[in-house]
Amino acid sequence: MVVLLASAFSACDDSDENGGSEVVLESFGPTGAKHGESIVFIGQNLSKVTAIEFVGAKVEKSAFTLQTSGKIELIVPEATQEGKVMLLTAAPDTITSKTEISFEVVVAIGSIPTEVKPGENMTITGEYVNWITEVWFADDVVVTDFVSASVNELVLTVPMEAKTGLLNFVVGGTEPDVIESDEQLIVTLPGITTISPTTAERGEDLTITGTNLDLVSGVLFKGSDEPVTSADFISQSETEIVVTIPAFTNKGKISVVAFSGVAVESSDILVIPLPPLEALGFVVYDDVLKNGWQKWGGWGSGSSDINNSDNVREGNKGIKIVFANDWGGPLQFGGGNSSTAGFTKFGLSIFGTPGTGGQVVNLIVKGGTTEEKQITIVEGEWTDYNLSLSSDFGNPSTITEMFFQSRGWAGTIYVDGIGLR
Repeated sequence: MVVLLASAFSACDDSDENGGSEVVLESFGPTGAKHGESIVFIGQNLSKVTAIEFVGAKVEKSAFTLQTSGKIELIVPEATQEGKVMLLTAAPDTITSKTEISFEVVVAIGSIPTEVKPGENMTITGEYVNWITEVWFADDVVVTDFVSASVNELVLTVPMEAKTGLLNFVVGGTEPDVIESDEQLIVTLPGITTISPTTAERGEDLTITGTNLDLVSGVLFKGSDEPVTSADFISQSETEIVVTIPAFTNKGKISVVAFSGVAVESSDILVIPLPPLEALGFVVYDDVLKNGWQKWGGWGSGSSDINNSDNVREGNKGIKIVFANDWGGPLQFGGGNSSTAGFTKFGLSIFGTPGTGGQVVNLIVKGGTTEEKQITIVEGEWTDYNLSLSSDFGNPSTITEMFFQSRGWAGTIYVDGIGLR
């Protein structure tokens, strides 16, 4: 047997170690011994040792396989973990090793739950699972403190931020390892059953019923990217949340946001009553592009989405335009070649998200000539615009293209109900 010498503390000074009567621990080994195998302790006056205490296990003198003044042999208990070793004697002195002892362990994961709820305990079974030092959930959510750990069972509290995904188990020992679970662990999410009322004014209270609503950290309303946090809820339980509808809210589905950041959307639509939109005599966009109009390329580093449901004036779809502070025109329509005969106004509705109030958008219309109308954005509400075809756009006989361009600012607006009146 190859023994790796290890320095140790003793209860004596240098004069005592040379022929004294105090217990001295000089070495132990082999390094990397396995549970159930022999380990040897070398020293002086070891016949005085009454027990050896490991981290997680204690071996009494009666269980030693050999004990002499210079050597003790014993079988490593199954429950032993990495750490320093203490030699106990009948005297009040305890001899503690200076170095930690470790073992070669083969950890096997037996079972994990199919589904767990954040904030509750979960149990992992297997072999030598007490040698697991870290459990990693999806997206690098890690647990290092455990409720309990034994050879065959590890209990931990599921983090509130945990997401569904594979688990990774970090294992200690002389040969550290990482074990990945065979199956994904499903982490319970909140669910929405109903919202009430489904038609309400801003500033009124909204009641959300469902399941696991105690896992909700915020409620997201259409009209903003920032949820109302749980600190501002009127009340919250496992089955119900009452929250005040914010001033920026618009028509659309709501979402409850779990502590993990995962959002769960309602099936019901919250309707915020708005004044009826004046009818368009000729439609360019109303839920979809109509009458031959098409979405073309545009320019700049912004983006546009003509099939967006985040914020809608009327109907089910609207247009989302994200400007990128580069004088870009990320939304361009073309291909319509629409006659203006019988119409006097160019109509559209625009909603400005937080931070866009007072910013200016260039609405560029081509129809024989190219005309530009500067529109000032109103933040936090839908504003209906009726622009004069004659004074604002030079009285074109046809309209062939149109562009939406920022004047050097970044932000998001929504557009709906585009056409002629």
